[in-house]
This record gives sequence, structure tokens and C-alpha cells, in this order.
Amino acid sequence: MASRARDIEERVGHPGDKWDALIERVQSDALLWFSDIQEEWLDLLWTLDAYRRESTPPARMGNPKARPRPRLAGIYRGKGNWFAQIVALLLENQTTQVIAPRNRIQGFSQTHQIDVAWPDRKVDPLICVETKVTGGPPYGSHNARGALNDWSNRRKELKFAATDLKLYRRGMETRIDHWDQWRTNESPSVYLLWAARLGPSETVEDIVQEAQSLTNSYLDGAGVLCWQEAVDGTSYELVNLPNQARVHELDDVLYRIATAIQQGTT
Repeated sequence: MASRARDIEERVGHPGDKWDALIERVQSDALLWFSDIQEEWLDLLWTLDAYRRESTPPARMGNPKARPRPRLAGIYRGKGNWFAQIVALLLENQTTQVIAPRNRIQGFSQTHQIDVAWPDRKVDPLICVETKVTGGPPYGSHNARGALNDWSNRRKELKFAATDLKLYRRGMETRIDHWDQWRTNESPSVYLLWAARLGPSETVEDIVQEAQSLTNSYLDGAGVLCWQEAVDGTSYELVNLPNQARVHELDDVLYRIATAIQQGTT
């Protein structure tokens, strides 16, 4: 297993090293936009997925006492935390506010694990951002996971969290009146930032449609980044959103969130 990991590292590099370099650049260069690092993000995911395809955990990552399969699974799940951390750092650079990722926020009926929240407090934030990284390559006997695999459950979680967080301020009051008027005006504003690896049978229009349905009914905004395997099979390539899409690119929504934060501090 160790020799296989070395072979993969010689071929595509090490995801931990690439992650450290990416975070260092965001911080040291005070980067503001995801587009500044999107190629590095795709390369990072391509590198991580190379280990996933060969069911081999990268050296120096994960729990060394764990068996290879659960160790790799734990490492692979960390890509969602990576995305949330990048989003938090970019928003910090745009706003000069402290924006910590992975917050436990109190809703009306329960606490919620929210990827990014501002202000940095456990109750009654003004802005909440949910980040999702979906899709993965085939490995072992498992087929590739599309970006929309298990999306019905993720969609339910997003709807419930957005509603429960807004209900917190109302306490035991139950009168909402017109739903769209209430959800638009009630805090916190809830956004989705979605990084999606397209499966073979999926299109960017599929992702946009799902995100749009959420902004039409529950969320205050959604930004999408889509990619797919390049034709030559040696990298990932960005897939542009359709021109008529009402869902926006990540940077558009990051700027919208940053503007709301800056307005909230004045």
C-alpha cells in the first residue's frame, strides 16, 4: 500500500501538500475571488480523486492506525471542510471580519452545523452559508457518484435548516403570513455555495435547475461551480454556467455575501 501511494504521489502529487500551498496563497496574497484559485482547486480535487480511484490513502494523511479503506474515506470526506475553509478565508479577505467555518448555530427546534456564519456567534447570526462538494470518481467495485446522487436528502436538509434558522427569532410565534415575504425579510440570510463534479449523465443545466428551485422557495441565493473530467482523462476542466442561468457563479454570490456583511457593520 505504501509503495502504491508513492507511485501515485510521483504521478500526480500529494493532496495534503497542494492543500497547504493553496491555503498559504489565499492568505499570503490576500486573495478575494475563487476564480483566482479555481484551477488550483480543480488540480487539488484531481489529485485527491487519483488516490480515491486506486483505493489508496495518501501518505502522511488521516489516522495512521486506521485500515486503508476507512482512512481514505475519512480523508476524502475532508474535501467539504476544505471548500468551507476557502470560502471563509475569501470572505475574511473581502470584509476584514472574523469568519470562522464550521459553526454550531441554534435554530428554533435544534442546532445546525453551518459551514460559514457571520457574525461569529452561536445564536442569531445574520448570514449563514451552506457549502456542498458533491460527485466523485469510480473506485473499486463502486461506480462514479454524480453531483446529484443523494441530492434529495441534501435538499431536504437545506430547506429545513434555512427555515429553522429563520424561525429562531420568532420563538413561539407561528404566524408567518405570505411565505415569500417572510423568508426574504427574516434573518438570517441563507446561501448555498455548491461545488459539483458532473457525472457522465449529468449536465450543468441539471445543477442550475436544482439550485434555482431552492432559491425560488427557501434560500436567499446560490452560487455554483461545476467541473468534469477532461476529454484526455488527465485533469478536470471547468464547465461554464449557461448564459441565461439565474443561478450565479461563486464569485458573484461571494461578493453579494461580502457586501451584506460590510453593510451590517456600518
